[in-house]
Amino acid sequence: MQEEKCDRPVTRSQDYDSDSTSSSLTKLEFDDSEEFDSWKGWAVVAASSCILFIYLGIIYSWGVLETELVDTMSFSLTTMTFVGSLATSFMVSIGFLVGMFIRRVGYRRTACLGALLMGLGEFMASWATKSLPGLFICHGVVFGIGGGLTILPCSTVPLRWFRKHRGLATGVVFGGGSLGAAIMSVATNLLVDEVGAAWTFRIFGLLLWAVCIPAGLFIRKPKNANITVPELQWYRFKERKFLVLFIGSGLGCFPLFVPSYFIPIFARAVASQKVAIIILAFWNVASTIGRVGAGFLADSVLGPLNSLVLSLFLAGVSSLVIWPFSSSIAVLSVFIVINGMGCGAFFSLIPTTVGSMFGARNALGILPLLWLGWFFGYFFGSPIAAGLYAMADKNSGISAYRPAAYYTGAMSIVGMLIIVCVRWMYCGKLMTRV
Repeated sequence: MQEEKCDRPVTRSQDYDSDSTSSSLTKLEFDDSEEFDSWKGWAVVAASSCILFIYLGIIYSWGVLETELVDTMSFSLTTMTFVGSLATSFMVSIGFLVGMFIRRVGYRRTACLGALLMGLGEFMASWATKSLPGLFICHGVVFGIGGGLTILPCSTVPLRWFRKHRGLATGVVFGGGSLGAAIMSVATNLLVDEVGAAWTFRIFGLLLWAVCIPAGLFIRKPKNANITVPELQWYRFKERKFLVLFIGSGLGCFPLFVPSYFIPIFARAVASQKVAIIILAFWNVASTIGRVGAGFLADSVLGPLNSLVLSLFLAGVSSLVIWPFSSSIAVLSVFIVINGMGCGAFFSLIPTTVGSMFGARNALGILPLLWLGWFFGYFFGSPIAAGLYAMADKNSGISAYRPAAYYTGAMSIVGMLIIVCVRWMYCGKLMTRV
């Protein structure tokens, strides 16, 4: 098995996977089509960004709705965190099925069906705010499955439109999601105060249908390119570098949603509810900067793997060193900026890393398998933190949050160390751009 070169990012002549001789894909994905690197590609990026603006905006606003439901319906924080985690887990757990569905019906129909189900789930949830099983089914399952159908096309199609600036394109797509989270977290707080949780769910459903279905019509691959949708590449589990990336990224995603779920609650310990929502919005703005900035670094400065290591380092160190001692808004703001940039960068760097290591045309065949390892982190990551908080003494102030903060930081650092191993296996030199 031939080893890839480490002087990445890849160029046009290198944009193939040297280990893919067992794959049915034997041709380069690029031809002389003028569609590549054109405005048409950026139109697809814009459509994907709009979809994630609403979808991830709702995902990251769950902490606001969660707080409202805990306060008004007497649901436990851990239980409500599981509802949000279930919806989030479908983002990755059904990825391999979504890949099969895309091969059968195409990117566009898959994205539109996902948008339809997301809106339906939120509408149904609006009549189930007093029912815990109803919230699990409507928001957790129906909305979650819709998100799973949508996220994979939006994550992989932009990679196929560009020879250059793939990292930037992916960063813009996911940056739209974190920007949506920043805006919608504030909007959700206002909506909950004005119209209540039920009507907030209904408005979410309308937004999903009004924005995501039309945007889904633009999710397509280049027409004139020699591109086929790859099958799931299960043979990757025989490759050490894929296995280590699978484990490292799976552990690294355990803490990624913890800050967004905990910030609305934690910030109230040092400030008011209104300030807490503003703090959450700033975390999402920092996440936007991290996603777009990471794309630039991956393309032209550090390379995807080095940028991925840096993102986990920022997320981990900020949770270990700053968050446990954030007894004032000033200190908490420092944590918000550093952690938001680190967590945000992680999401946008994974597709770019896969494209760099295995070839962009193989991304749809590899990402769903990689995401299988993320299910446990997405589903159990935040509830574990909530459970640690539940066991702490609530009268101890910010000290009650320290076990969750230390858990969050430790998981990020462990994931980072394993990604460093991938980096070493991939090139053998820690300072080379990869």
